[in-house]
Amino acid sequence: MAEKLTRKEKIALQKKSPGFSPKEIQKKEKSKQSLRFVLGLLVALIGFLLYSNTLNHGYVLDDNGLIPENTSTKKGISAIPEIFKTSYRYGMNTSDFQLYRPLSKAMFAVEWELAPDTPALSHWINVLLYALLCYMLFRTLSRYLNGDLLISFLTALLFAAHPIHTEVVANIKSRDEIVCLLLCLTSAFSFHSYVTKDSTRAFLIAILCFFAALFTKESAIPFIAVIPLMYYFFTQAVKKKYITTIVSMVVCTIVFLLIRRAVLGHTETTTPMEDNSLVAIKDFLSQKANAIYILGVYLKLLVFPSPLIADGSYNHFPVIGLGSWKFLVPFIILLGALVIAFMQFKKKDIISFCILYFFATASLISNVFILIGTNYGERLMFIPSLGVCLLFAVLLSRVLKSETSSQALTDFNSFFSRYKKPVLTVFVIVILFGVKTMARNAEWKEDDILYATDVKKAGDSAHLLFYVANNITSDDHLAELPDSAARMIARNEGIDYLTRALTILPKYADAYQRRGFIYNQIKDIKKAEADYREGLIHNPTHPILYNNYGTLCFEAQRYDEAKFYFQQAIKYNPQYAHALNNLASVFGVFGMGEAGQIQADPANASVHTKMSQENFANAIEYFKRSIQADREFAEPYRLLAITYRNTGQIPEAEKYERLYKEVMQKANAKN
Repeated sequence: MAEKLTRKEKIALQKKSPGFSPKEIQKKEKSKQSLRFVLGLLVALIGFLLYSNTLNHGYVLDDNGLIPENTSTKKGISAIPEIFKTSYRYGMNTSDFQLYRPLSKAMFAVEWELAPDTPALSHWINVLLYALLCYMLFRTLSRYLNGDLLISFLTALLFAAHPIHTEVVANIKSRDEIVCLLLCLTSAFSFHSYVTKDSTRAFLIAILCFFAALFTKESAIPFIAVIPLMYYFFTQAVKKKYITTIVSMVVCTIVFLLIRRAVLGHTETTTPMEDNSLVAIKDFLSQKANAIYILGVYLKLLVFPSPLIADGSYNHFPVIGLGSWKFLVPFIILLGALVIAFMQFKKKDIISFCILYFFATASLISNVFILIGTNYGERLMFIPSLGVCLLFAVLLSRVLKSETSSQALTDFNSFFSRYKKPVLTVFVIVILFGVKTMARNAEWKEDDILYATDVKKAGDSAHLLFYVANNITSDDHLAELPDSAARMIARNEGIDYLTRALTILPKYADAYQRRGFIYNQIKDIKKAEADYREGLIHNPTHPILYNNYGTLCFEAQRYDEAKFYFQQAIKYNPQYAHALNNLASVFGVFGMGEAGQIQADPANASVHTKMSQENFANAIEYFKRSIQADREFAEPYRLLAITYRNTGQIPEAEKYERLYKEVMQKANAKN
């Protein structure tokens, strides 16, 4: 719907268009607004169509830990208060709880409530949000660029089609990037109204959107610098507007950080080198040189987006020295870009803004200033890529833009007629990008396809080798194989991948954990135990390692050791449902043992009776904690029913037998 012009706006337009009546001016403005809507809609449509082949994809990569395997997310809407009071990874089998991104996780919980275990719904939402983001990008740029529809349109098209965005849109988990940028652009859009129209309502909307963006991802923080830069380059904002905007955004950020600290506490975990290879580089200058080298890889992908990989951690990017061209080339390019930005700053050249925007938004994720949880991830370039798209659009418009036509821009035909060369050029790029984007989307369909594809491109990444092994030896994958011989082949292949990963990174605890688990499955107990022990040396806070080692001990009837390892697993992840169930089982065994001693040792019958009751009570407590941690985990219901029967509590036993059947029926219905 076209906005009505205020009296001041009508007067301003009449001054710009002498000889035209107010009605003619307003009609002309409505035509421009209609054209803006059409161009924005076209960009959104292209964004949607390019990712339409992801709508029926499954859960892939990080989706699994955050959605279908996350005990918190699977509670649905009822988990939202819990989600805002816990870490991002709460509900996963991990001891790393240092991220706080509740907004996107709350969205996943709502979607699970509406359609449990239905990734198609989440993919639809991702693609629709991306289309909306592309539309909002065009509208925001056209506002700040004083109605320059060409640059706004070209930028939005390039952004919509860029293949480096496939990880963000095709991977449900990365919705945090989409929503964060969408909220930041909406905030910028509203701030423009605050600056140009002194709208208090727009100011409040802008602040609210920015505050919400912080709860989606920390990538919103650099917009404290980006928004004032937009004021400087594209508006006539007075000093008061700068101060009010910056102070309000800083206050929002401080409040967010205080909430984050209150939720996560004061403890910090060390980033493992398998996640961020830069951690292993102790020399400061060398570490930063390697960070700039990887930033140069990103720049290359923004220009020529191939090859695209889901993981580039240790040791896909070998350590390079200060004299390497892999450092020197991106360093010179980045330094030169900064020099240009500062030289053109006073002239308010949009090229300067593009460069400064890139540096500002890349500052938190580049590892140049602070080390983050990963050394490489194409999703990290989602927000910074906008600066490169805008820069290319500006340069292209300056080279190919035609100013000879006096035809008014009233519809797409007139727009295309005036700007045929730059528009056609970008459409060719969009087609090329689009082919690459849709091909890469297909590789994100399921874990099997993604890992099989990417291990060929990044077979030197220990993390990726672990992912492949974990996937081909998962219960779901093994269940699809025709016979035990095929399952044995898969397990041996998994062991080979994990051995390759450990050759690359001998201190990789996850790889030891998984290889030990497979060895235990094939009854090679000696090798399994050796891997578990080695893994705990390198990561003594690994809950899965402790649980798996405890399982080995339990199966070997080494119950005291099993109890210790299960307790350690729970210590590092108090919501670990399987470890809670396993510890309860140990107490159940102890209870049965003491009960058996009542007849065998009548002289101490009272002591054995007391010990039996205490152990059964502990078993009941931990079975209930396991159920509370994961309501869809069936085993504790069954074992709790048995425990109640063993203690003569028949009504409770019947209750949990009934609940066990209900949980199993739901599980079977899903399968």
